[in-house]
Amino acid sequence: MFSELETSGAEAKEQYPEDSETVEAFIWALKEACRARRKKAMEGELAPMKAEPVFFLSPDRMSAYACLLPPENGGEGTSLERFLGDLCYEGISYGVLENVIRREFEFGYLHIFPVAKGKPPQPGEDGRVTELFQRRRNMRLEVQSGSEADFSQDVQLQPIRKGSVICLIRAPRAGTEGMDVTGRPLPPPEVSCALVPQGKNTEIGRGGQALLAGADGILYIENDLFCIHAQKIIEGDLDQFQGALQISGNLYIGGNVDGGVEIEASGEIVINGRVGEARVTSTGGTIRVQRGVYGTEGRTFLSASGQIQASVIEQAEISAGTSVITETVSNSSIRCGGTVYVMSGRGMIVNSLIRAGDSVLCLRIGNLAGGRSRFSVGYPPDVPDSWNRLKEELASTQEILEKLWKPITGLRRKGNRISETEKALLDQLVEQRELYMKKREELAAQLKTVNQALNRKSKGRIRCEKLYPALDVQIGRLREEVTTIEENCNIHAEENRIVLE
Repeated sequence: MFSELETSGAEAKEQYPEDSETVEAFIWALKEACRARRKKAMEGELAPMKAEPVFFLSPDRMSAYACLLPPENGGEGTSLERFLGDLCYEGISYGVLENVIRREFEFGYLHIFPVAKGKPPQPGEDGRVTELFQRRRNMRLEVQSGSEADFSQDVQLQPIRKGSVICLIRAPRAGTEGMDVTGRPLPPPEVSCALVPQGKNTEIGRGGQALLAGADGILYIENDLFCIHAQKIIEGDLDQFQGALQISGNLYIGGNVDGGVEIEASGEIVINGRVGEARVTSTGGTIRVQRGVYGTEGRTFLSASGQIQASVIEQAEISAGTSVITETVSNSSIRCGGTVYVMSGRGMIVNSLIRAGDSVLCLRIGNLAGGRSRFSVGYPPDVPDSWNRLKEELASTQEILEKLWKPITGLRRKGNRISETEKALLDQLVEQRELYMKKREELAAQLKTVNQALNRKSKGRIRCEKLYPALDVQIGRLREEVTTIEENCNIHAEENRIVLE
């Protein structure tokens, strides 16, 4: 009997490998049952014993197996109907394999076969979010460190329109319930909702299936949430037909700016095209012109409280509160509170006026065709200009005073012989002289203040790999004209003189 059980068990394990452990455990249980029946059958008067179906459940109750033990001492056999009844009384009620039972029952005694298979629960799907935009941080345009800006790729800001889909949201899908062979329900694993990265100026829409932009603006990520800086977006060009544009906040222009248009924004301004004839002002941020400034003399102006970045600056007047980063400067005027960086691309400055509060760093000044550039470094850009202006105004005022002195002296010498007309003229000349003397005092006081600023030691420098003449250099009150071709220049002030190393 044990040999037959081993043979039948091997066949069952080969046919149902997923239940190998269950079949192996069933074989051991059957051997014990056989020993018990044999012992009982051999005791007493050898009473007859009927054929006995033995059932076995897997530990998870997902499968049930059976085996018919033969009758002993002339006992009765069994029928399929009785076998099915015994199966029902054993509590095996779900997933009964009737066709398998009918087929396998014909193999007779000591044959191991499955009688029921449970239905495992089907897992559901957790909720999921599919992000359609990159996770770009809430960056400021201004380059805080380094001397170069990458103009080969578009600026890393993501403009977005109100109603645009930021993320697709898939709701969780519950699994289906299973059941073991005893009819006990088996719940599916729990599913979880997806965490939707909803931040400022975004909203859930489309029946909960999408995260939408709640405003026009720039999309960014903060604390792992998508947020939007609400701002004005102009996708195409901006020209004279739009006239003057004044907004609060940031501004993104996808095309060119030309035709004499005037733009003012309180935040960052990004222009993905070119700037021609225009006046562009950022009162509280940085200006970036991706395709360069190709202006017209006297008609192109860019002013920012922060940094100005442009791949090319030609025929333009630039005023930046911090620094300027570009690749080429030609026939332009630049004033900035920090450093002018022209360190990438051509790295060239030609025929331009630059007033830098700190330094000018570039690869090349001038070209083979000649020309003249004028640089002032190391002081606030208005100080050298103010010093020159005040000196000129003071000289002009002194010249006028000297011209007034001669007629006043001549009229006073007449004494009592002066006529009423001459006396009126004298009074008028004296009044003018007093006004100009007062003006001279005010100019002298202002010049003294500027001189004090210029007396402070400056660390401003002009550095370049190649210099073509001519270059006029001013550091404080010191001036120098460079009329020779120089290489690897480091122009700075040292002991009351300008040094070119």
